[in-house]
Amino acid sequence: MNSEENRLETFSDWPTSAPVSHVRIAKAGFYFTKEGLTVECFACHVRILEWNYGDQVMAKHKAASPSCPFVLDPTTSGNVPIIPQLISQPSSSVNLDFTQESVRLASFRNWPIPHIVTPESLASAGFYYFDNGDNTKCAYCKGVMTSWLPEDDPDKEHKRHFPNCAYVISTISPRLLERLPRDNSLTNVDLVEKEDLDALGVNTHKIPKKPSCATVESRLRTFSSWPSELIQTPEDLSQAGFYYEGIGDQVRCFHCDGGLRHWDPEDDPWTEHARWFPLCSFVKIVKGHDFIVSCSKAQVDNTILQEKLTNLKPKAKRRFNVTDAELDEHMSSEQVTTALNIGLSIDRVKRALREKLQQTGAPFVRADTLVLAAVNLQIEEEGRSEIEAECTDNYGDFMLKPTTNHVTSDDSSPTPSDDVPLAKVPDLSKKLSLEEENRILREQRLCKVCMDNEVGVVFLPCGHFATCVNCAPNLQDCPVCRTTIKATVRTFLA
Repeated sequence: MNSEENRLETFSDWPTSAPVSHVRIAKAGFYFTKEGLTVECFACHVRILEWNYGDQVMAKHKAASPSCPFVLDPTTSGNVPIIPQLISQPSSSVNLDFTQESVRLASFRNWPIPHIVTPESLASAGFYYFDNGDNTKCAYCKGVMTSWLPEDDPDKEHKRHFPNCAYVISTISPRLLERLPRDNSLTNVDLVEKEDLDALGVNTHKIPKKPSCATVESRLRTFSSWPSELIQTPEDLSQAGFYYEGIGDQVRCFHCDGGLRHWDPEDDPWTEHARWFPLCSFVKIVKGHDFIVSCSKAQVDNTILQEKLTNLKPKAKRRFNVTDAELDEHMSSEQVTTALNIGLSIDRVKRALREKLQQTGAPFVRADTLVLAAVNLQIEEEGRSEIEAECTDNYGDFMLKPTTNHVTSDDSSPTPSDDVPLAKVPDLSKKLSLEEENRILREQRLCKVCMDNEVGVVFLPCGHFATCVNCAPNLQDCPVCRTTIKATVRTFLA
């Protein structure tokens, strides 16, 4: 299957309604396995099961198998591309020097799709035209490119498919570097290759594909008919950027438009989001580059990652109904008897057991865990009692009414004596000052958009630190200075 022509032949049954063209998939090294939409790489044998509209095939191939020989260098991987025959080409063109940009541009006189990609951009990227379909060829490395799409950048496509081309190294790579956003305050960042910016935590800013689901609350409202038997809860899925499409268990990211379905009980929404859509700006800004890399590695060994995620984040929260009869039945268990024998309050033991049944649907299997839960309840109660006692000591005198041991007439006022407790007015000016200072500090750390979460994102190039990770992906301009946001950096308050 190292021949592109042979790979194309396997797509005879490829659905015409599929989101991605089979021509681009075959060109990216894959052949059709005849199982759903599953394709397999001839070089590394990695499989991709699902496709969505707008998927970049080579980018998806690189994310799934970054060490694939075809991904690293298609020209040395054994791949045999389709080389169309030159037709309708004047005999005099054999001697033309296509290393000159003007000669390359002249070859596009019959270019059929100038509305998709312009002849000027193709000639500048080193390509000349075959006069056949939309086939183009590099004048330096002889690499052939076809099936051009509106979102294709000739410079980037040339570098992606033929990275060792002399023209790419000498001209295109420096030109792409110059096209990166520049700012005088970011001189050192400009010297770093684009691929290294993600590792440094600088993310190119993009606006969401579905702005109507940009908030957690709006996404949560779409889960009204979500299947209740699934472990993944609407709350966790909404936090991970997904909204429900109302079909089966299919969800879609509001930001990158990536869709997921067929959830297994052990699947974690954030992990699956990062694994299948590592280029999503929402995942990058909320979870970070290291998390995405760890999820990509976890595709090889999912068990190890799942254990780590279990320790980092609890599984889906679900409340089970517990009747008094069920609770009484569990109160006769050996674990409960052991806890009561060491002197714990029966009320606290009963409360701890009820909470465990409501959270997990199962009782304690060990007596020591039940004892620990009951003791924690006791510590919480004692903590509240100490707070109430402190409040009574500080402010209880306000509730004391002056009394007298002497009988007075109706028109006389009671005379204070040593036996009469007098109301005390404590000096609260210092306390109020500290409370006001704490309030101001808390407000300064709050997101300027939602006013609920702590700020956690710096906007570039303006440098303002004003929003949380949930609000930042939805903005096009900085809410402080209205400067267009070109990149973001995830920041943590120490």
